[in-house]
Amino acid sequence: MRYTIIALILLATACHRPTRTDDPNEFLRRHVETGLCTPVVIEGDSTWTIEERMKHYGVPGMSIAIINDFKVAWARSYGVMDSTSMRPVTDSTLFQAASISKPVFTMAVLKLAEQGALDIDADVNTLLTSWKLPENEFTTTEKVTLRRLLGHVAGTTVHGFPGYVPGGPLPSLMQILKGEVPANTPAIVVDQVPGTSWRYSGGGYCVASQVVLDVKGGTIPQHMDDLVLEPLGMSHSTYQQPLPEAWTRNAASGYLPDRSSVKSKWHVYPELSPDGLWTTANDLARFVIELQRAMMDSGTVLQKRSAEWMTRPLLEPYGAVGMSLDDKRGERYFQHGGWNEGFCGLIYGHVSQGKGAVILINANQPDLMGEVIRSIATAYDWPAFVPRHKAQPLTSAALNEFAGRYRVGTDDLVTITGRAGKLYRKPIGEDEAELAHIGGNVFVSRLDERFRKFVKDSTGAMTIQVMDAIDATSYGTLRRMKDDEHIPFEAIERGDRDAAVRAYSALSPTDPAVNEEWLNNLGYQLMNEGKVKQGQDIFHVNMQLYPKSANVYDSYAEACLKLGEKQEALRNYKRALAMNPQNANAARIVAELEREGVQSK
Repeated sequence: MRYTIIALILLATACHRPTRTDDPNEFLRRHVETGLCTPVVIEGDSTWTIEERMKHYGVPGMSIAIINDFKVAWARSYGVMDSTSMRPVTDSTLFQAASISKPVFTMAVLKLAEQGALDIDADVNTLLTSWKLPENEFTTTEKVTLRRLLGHVAGTTVHGFPGYVPGGPLPSLMQILKGEVPANTPAIVVDQVPGTSWRYSGGGYCVASQVVLDVKGGTIPQHMDDLVLEPLGMSHSTYQQPLPEAWTRNAASGYLPDRSSVKSKWHVYPELSPDGLWTTANDLARFVIELQRAMMDSGTVLQKRSAEWMTRPLLEPYGAVGMSLDDKRGERYFQHGGWNEGFCGLIYGHVSQGKGAVILINANQPDLMGEVIRSIATAYDWPAFVPRHKAQPLTSAALNEFAGRYRVGTDDLVTITGRAGKLYRKPIGEDEAELAHIGGNVFVSRLDERFRKFVKDSTGAMTIQVMDAIDATSYGTLRRMKDDEHIPFEAIERGDRDAAVRAYSALSPTDPAVNEEWLNNLGYQLMNEGKVKQGQDIFHVNMQLYPKSANVYDSYAEACLKLGEKQEALRNYKRALAMNPQNANAARIVAELEREGVQSK
């Protein structure tokens, strides 16, 4: 009954008004489909429909399953499997789960631990027989364990995997571990002391896979069937890669961030445990419910103690064994997202209340999933999930006092502008967003939950204090910049590559803004946003700062290739390959370009 009351209250502020029905599930379904919203809601805001936002983001198809009271309340699919055949997505349509493969695999490993087949706290090199994780100065005192691998705190390398085109050569797990041809990722090693810091590592899951195979034999797909998929009735799910021919007709085709299709429909992921699961929303909902029921000591696969490992912090408050955690004002949710080439997914579950959801889409547009999950959370009264505020008016004169450019670290800034009685915030490379005043010169954005308070410092200069919305913990203070003050990235924005090199070179070598990995990630972020030339210029800066790194030339070459600069791409792929002969991806592209008759400069 309370859901109907909540739904009626929401009608007062929603633009889309679902028709009242005698079926409460149907009524709630319509609220889910018409209640998509921003991360933070200001009183009076309107909402969007699923149809509107799928069109807005260019998402061809989506499948969702909603969990309430420890069971699937309903599931529904939208759109098409691909834009060519226009076949509709159904509840049996297969999507790549991408990194959601990790928590499902984790459940299998914990089941093996319950059976006594392995010890998740043992040094993995005592369990591995066919290969050993190389020991080095980082593993002298602390060891790599399965618990640490599954919780991303083992210090292992290789963040993620790009996948392979169907029909091409695929590496074995051993070749992936060693970074040998035809693997397109480097060898998996330890470069941080295990147990000391959280860093996402798909590579760590490959090490865990080898442990399972050395201890139990067999194959990962068969172990997953036996330990998790079959016991939970996940009959439309498989870890087989490539996807068996009999399953392909029900598989959706993937679409990239620029809305173009994946040329081969999807990529193949021989890295099974971190990325290899094909599944449906209904099947993944069974997995979420199992974890929730196991927490109540009534699980089919896991005992309560194992489930608690997956839903309680391991090292950092946001990470458990195999799962991410989200604390919403004291309400704890477990969750995990996924991104493979052309596919994204999201699972959410409340730790104790039996509420949750699964969203799968055949596009790299994760923002849509965030909007859908918030609509579900609002309709089904998930505790403390969507913050709501009431705006308080301020005069235009008062707002204009806050205008200016505010420095964020050494290489970032945010521009604050007052206009027509409203205040707007624009970070570099992002769209402008309104800041709503909620009292006391404190503002909130609809895009995140942080408070921003404008305060003059002891010199009278305006600053922004960025604070946690729950406990007012300070995230830092931003200082308003002078008109003639600039950051290095502004040279990238105006296309002045030489000035960018000078500006970045002038920073301290220990500054995070000139960290090689940071700059490399920034370059790829820009390319993913369609700013390929800016990404190329960042890679060029990285080459000047780190001339002995093979990876900087590889990244620069990739940007050149995207810009059609094939000669320059070939030259730099060759440099990367000369410095790292194990770079199978560079070797492949060099061979392809030379077959085309391209000659390096």
